[in-house]
Amino acid sequence: MTITRRSLVVLYRLKCYYSCMSDKQTNETEQNKVVRTRVIVLLDGTFVVRWQENRVQELQTGEYRVYHKRDFGAMISDYELNQLQRGGIIERFDETHVWLCPTPKHHDPHKTLWEKMRARSYYLNTTFPISREADVINALAEHGLQDDFLPRLRDEFVVLWGRNGLSFRKFEEAESARQLLLERVPDIFSETVVAFVETSKR
Repeated sequence: MTITRRSLVVLYRLKCYYSCMSDKQTNETEQNKVVRTRVIVLLDGTFVVRWQENRVQELQTGEYRVYHKRDFGAMISDYELNQLQRGGIIERFDETHVWLCPTPKHHDPHKTLWEKMRARSYYLNTTFPISREADVINALAEHGLQDDFLPRLRDEFVVLWGRNGLSFRKFEEAESARQLLLERVPDIFSETVVAFVETSKR
């Protein structure tokens, strides 16, 4: 097989093209990478990136909003990041960084409608595997909390719903319940986090 000068030129151009595309993808990936401590949960349960001292961006809508210290809810957990990753909100994460997915286009009417038709129900994830269900039940009973929480199994974890098996309507309610567990049974529930499920409004 004879390799002509034209073939070499074509091969060289292809090499340059794929090299540029690779660099572009690397740059885009780096642009989407943020320090993990910038990703927080607000008091109302919204996941945001804190770009500036008084300015945050919602992960699920791309909208910017003013941020005050009183708005802070909690640092984001691995469990919550896994939920966001499954939902296509972030690409991946590790101990120090989070890689964001492109934010939705604000002018897209379908995305806006979807956001409006979404409802959240909050619960607590103990982060214990299902094999520890009996330990959770016993700990609640020993500290008189068996009427305040109902243990259930979800996604291979022992989770807690509120009184009578109802979800918490707001993030603040779930966080207050988590704080109650930390005060009463810190040795058992120190790794408990607020979690949520999303459904469509009818």
